[in-house]
Amino acid sequence: MRLVQVLALIGSAVFGVLNGPAWSQEPIKIGVMFPLTGPISGQGIPERDAIKQAFDEEGDTVAGRKVELLYEDSEGRPDVGLTKTKALVERDKVDLLLSELVSSVGAAMAPYVTQQKIPWISTVALDSLTRGQKSKYIFRFVPSTYQYASVAARFTQKLGWKKVYFIGWNAPPGRESADVVKKFYGAGNVLDAQFPNVGTSDYSPYLTEMAAGKADGIFAAMWGADAPRLVSQYADYGLNKKMPLFGIASFTSEELLAHMPPQAVGVQSIYTYCGTLDTPENRKFVSGFQARDHALPGSYTYMGYMAAKMVIQALKDIGGKIEDRDAFIDALSKVHVKGPMGMTSFDSHHGMVADFYQLTVEKGPDGKLQNHCGERIAQVKDPYDLFP
Repeated sequence: MRLVQVLALIGSAVFGVLNGPAWSQEPIKIGVMFPLTGPISGQGIPERDAIKQAFDEEGDTVAGRKVELLYEDSEGRPDVGLTKTKALVERDKVDLLLSELVSSVGAAMAPYVTQQKIPWISTVALDSLTRGQKSKYIFRFVPSTYQYASVAARFTQKLGWKKVYFIGWNAPPGRESADVVKKFYGAGNVLDAQFPNVGTSDYSPYLTEMAAGKADGIFAAMWGADAPRLVSQYADYGLNKKMPLFGIASFTSEELLAHMPPQAVGVQSIYTYCGTLDTPENRKFVSGFQARDHALPGSYTYMGYMAAKMVIQALKDIGGKIEDRDAFIDALSKVHVKGPMGMTSFDSHHGMVADFYQLTVEKGPDGKLQNHCGERIAQVKDPYDLFP
């Protein structure tokens, strides 16, 4: 009787294996695309490397399956980025996309990703990815423009600011940030809003329009090489001693501090990464990145690293069965990961939820500029109620 029962159990197990899902043990293929050449490559290359660091920490194996990262260069151009995305999906048969930081490239990718039903974890701060272009397949692990500008506006109001100036890129992130500031302060209290083009070399026509004493401070929404250039010229005109400068989002990100002038000391901002935060997770992240790239990580690298960590946890939660896309998407929607800056997750629109930190540029013990980690603003969500 016992032999019959054993044989029946074996038969049931075999039948279940033969008729259940035939999960592959082939490597999980992940398409990783960033601008590796062109004017934004200074942010794209470190972010790509941070993603590689996250998978290296897992031995390039998740839930018993090898992970293969396939790299492409978007050049920061929408046409190139879309072509490279199609190659990753149709030629290379990637299982998911973990890519990009340029808004125009992200906007071009979104319809294709949804059409192909391929999971895409984006680090593009494009509001539409969780609004007009929202899709079950799109996740955004970076704050939206509305999200990071709202935090800055609220915080400066707590500082007592009533009237402000604004200067930002003549591009969607700059103009959207200005819209947020006007929403919080009222259009009449934004004394002037100016929009120089990306890559402007001379800010004197804009800075001379700002009369010190009329405003409590000035918001700056520009990034990359333009941020240090603005700080330098702001000091040249003596405005840094008359009116505080408050950077929006990654204005003082660590990878930019090496290029900032000494007058950057005291400049404040608020964003999701502070390199000097003393947590075990951040110490591991910083030491790992320094060992590979011989540089300090900043907000861009943090975003890439943590986007990869979110993917890794979701893959673990489904036992590596990436072929079941619905299961992976469901797992990613629910995942919570404790990273260098605290807990991170996605909201119901698949937008990033994370802690923000008030940053103040200071001179570190080695004489180099660093960010001091000030107030923590916990679990900041995209303000869909204010900006639907």
